[in-house]
Amino acid sequence: MPRENPQSIIEQQVKVVQASIQKSYVFTNSSAFWRPGAHGIFGGFAISQSLSAAQHTVPAEFVANSLHGSFVYAGNSKDPIFYHVERIRDGNRFCIRSIRALQKEKPIFICTISFTKKGSPDNENHELQHGSSMPLGIPEPEDTFSAATNREIPFINRSVGVIDEIGQGRPQDKRFHQWIKSSSRLSPSSGLKIHQAALAFMSDSYFLAGVPHSHGFWHFANPPVSEFHPSSNGLSALTEKHIEIKRPHLETPEGKSGVHRASISMMVSLDHTIYFHNMEDFRADDWLLSEVRSNWARDGRGLVQQQIWTRNGKLLATCMQEGIVRLENRLPSSNL
Repeated sequence: MPRENPQSIIEQQVKVVQASIQKSYVFTNSSAFWRPGAHGIFGGFAISQSLSAAQHTVPAEFVANSLHGSFVYAGNSKDPIFYHVERIRDGNRFCIRSIRALQKEKPIFICTISFTKKGSPDNENHELQHGSSMPLGIPEPEDTFSAATNREIPFINRSVGVIDEIGQGRPQDKRFHQWIKSSSRLSPSSGLKIHQAALAFMSDSYFLAGVPHSHGFWHFANPPVSEFHPSSNGLSALTEKHIEIKRPHLETPEGKSGVHRASISMMVSLDHTIYFHNMEDFRADDWLLSEVRSNWARDGRGLVQQQIWTRNGKLLATCMQEGIVRLENRLPSSNL
């Protein structure tokens, strides 16, 4: 009987290998891309695999503290991606790498990643420390997905809902909460860098959607890759403070009303930034709480911010993303 692959799906998706012996700083994806029916690829691929490629070029005691990336051209799920890593700086406490992700010799993603040496600085007695607290009153998630489902997707989520902190209905006051984690346990040999890459992969899940959803627009004309699997409640309790995040594109034909507001016709990420915090002793296969809010939208663009905590309240990451968001034009077409 063939031995089952000990690596989880998300480990396979973030993994890169050296492209050739001659090119030590060029890497490529080692597995086919996860693509549930979409024409493009999930942005988390380029983000996490760029990080994985850069991790291969820094000493073992260095861990990423920030990633700043820009999406250049759309990728496809058929051709491999090649990650060209350039050494920008190698210092005693910080290393910087520049990465170009090329597909068919065309850049689809470029980023710079900063790494810092693990451990506290020498003057830790004078170190300033603080971090945002995890929101209170969030119901605990439960493992209700079947093992078969967990073999199909890299990560799972439990949608808590949207809450309006001020109660005035303003888009910028709304907060979207969900629990996320790898769909299965990562292999025993996986270390911090694999878990960090898995976190980067998941950070692009339900992110830019916070812009149209904060205005009450829920329906996608073409749902993004990360929206193809339902996030069934799976919570230990319901909350009176949250309103359900609607996903009409996942409804069965019998459940659709046939009436909805204008569809989200276009949603494209322009960039992605991650600041990593408190990376010690966290696991991407334990439940993590994500909070998304939209700070601004205008001129066809929108900005979202995300914070991610461990289940016990430790702040893991702060993410930012700007993207193009457009609604379908329902005005009668002109004969001119």
